Amino acid sequence: MTLRTHRLLTFVVVLCSAVLTIAGGVRLIIPGSLDWVEGAAPGLAGRVLPDAVEATLGLAIGLAGLAVGLLEPAATRTGQAPTVLRIAVVVVAAVMILLTPGELIPIAGYSFVAFVVVGVVVLSALFVWRNPSWGVVVIAVIAAIATWVFVGLRGAAVVGELGPAFVRQLPWLLYAVVYLIAAVALITRSVMREIAHRGSFAEWLLRHRTAVTVVAACCALPYSIARASWLTPWPLLAPSGIDFAEETGTLLIGLSLGAAMLSGGVLTLGLIRPWGQRFPRWMAGLGGRPVPISLAVVPASIVAALFTVGGVDLILPTIEVALSGGSVGDVVVSLFMFPFWLWGPLLALATWGYAMARRSDAASGPWPSIREGLSGALNG
Repeated sequence: MTLRTHRLLTFVVVLCSAVLTIAGGVRLIIPGSLDWVEGAAPGLAGRVLPDAVEATLGLAIGLAGLAVGLLEPAATRTGQAPTVLRIAVVVVAAVMILLTPGELIPIAGYSFVAFVVVGVVVLSALFVWRNPSWGVVVIAVIAAIATWVFVGLRGAAVVGELGPAFVRQLPWLLYAVVYLIAAVALITRSVMREIAHRGSFAEWLLRHRTAVTVVAACCALPYSIARASWLTPWPLLAPSGIDFAEETGTLLIGLSLGAAMLSGGVLTLGLIRPWGQRFPRWMAGLGGRPVPISLAVVPASIVAALFTVGGVDLILPTIEVALSGGSVGDVVVSLFMFPFWLWGPLLALATWGYAMARRSDAASGPWPSIREGLSGALNG
């Protein structure tokens, strides 16, 4: 890991920890003042802790994040690596994850739909720029899909309904992301610093990272297939008795979430595919250039943490109902159709394996940073 990357991660840890410290302090001093935090769904810890205790723990973990964020780099520069600091990093990151507000998966799903739409438009533009002869075909396909969505499925009405709701949820979503980013930055800084000193598990993961990544990507299939079945007479996971010819908005939302889930699986495969190491040749301005390692590792790590926390939070209500005498079959269906609880840890391992493999490939030179990669593309 370069010194600049280490400093950037340290800055992120300190900044996010400061935000959590301030938020926790304000919640304790002026209860109810941060209604956008108080109104958030409880996370894994919030399910069992009173609000005052959770706010106190949030303040404490923010201060602990500041301490660990500032002390660990100083200890590393002296050539020491105290075990107590390593343990502190794990504990602080774990508590941050436990304090992250719940119900993240649904809102993250809608956010990723927007990301996919923007990504498709940008990638199409880069493709047409490099291959102008295909421009008419690509534009015609995009126009046909857009017409079907906004005319056939009345997409404008759906966007008009979901847009304001998403904006109302945005403050607590950003608050939750601060917890996740702080935890991921802490773990990434420690792992990447020690990546050259591989243990037996790291060596095993490096040898089997392809299988781990493929299994992680396959976690997207059950939900994607179920949503795609809404286009057939045998829809899976559909509301009982629904007529999609009338409820076109529900159909559009379901298909969009399924497409986003499938896109996530494809992006996961990028951790083992050539286009995850070098931008494809058809991408104008970027084609053939190395993919900055941080550009893959940082988002994948954040998503892995989000999937792990959100996945457990998503299936807990179903498990609680089953333990209270409900259907065990509902638990099995939830575990299978919404396997974020498995996708998250597997994605974390796949990302670690990707980072080790890229580090081995780049042993003769420095890792490209995001800034270096983009500046080279713009100036090339």
